[in-house]
Amino acid sequence: MFTNGVSIILTGSNDDYHGMAIAWVSQVEKEHLIISIPKGSSTSHLLLEQKKFSVNELAVGQEDLARQFGGQNCQGKPSINLAQIKFTEHNLPIILNCCSSTVCEVLKVSEINDQIVVTAKIICSQSNLDLLPLIFDKSAYFK
Repeated sequence: MFTNGVSIILTGSNDDYHGMAIAWVSQVEKEHLIISIPKGSSTSHLLLEQKKFSVNELAVGQEDLARQFGGQNCQGKPSINLAQIKFTEHNLPIILNCCSSTVCEVLKVSEINDQIVVTAKIICSQSNLDLLPLIFDKSAYFK
């Protein structure tokens, strides 16, 4: 289950991936979720091309990671000092030291103004129930 916290989307492959922070993800039912991503960002283009991504819900104390990936033009790999990356059998990286990591496959895409709404099927998920989620504060994490 997702809270109204900050999440990092990773997409691409285990060897070549990009990431960005998002503040809107909602689990629709047990096996599906919806995310909103900015239209025109390089990570959004890669996500739509690859048709898979991971949603990594950040924990309290990961504000620097949220700031590193906040904003529309973010790309690249998380700093090793900030994120512990695990490469999955789905050829998609996840962040281990966060509240939860969920690997998803794109089912449907819709455009609304400057956003792209993605409906996705959850392939697998893991949670760290000992961590508190990093709550969204637009002024603190996004430019």
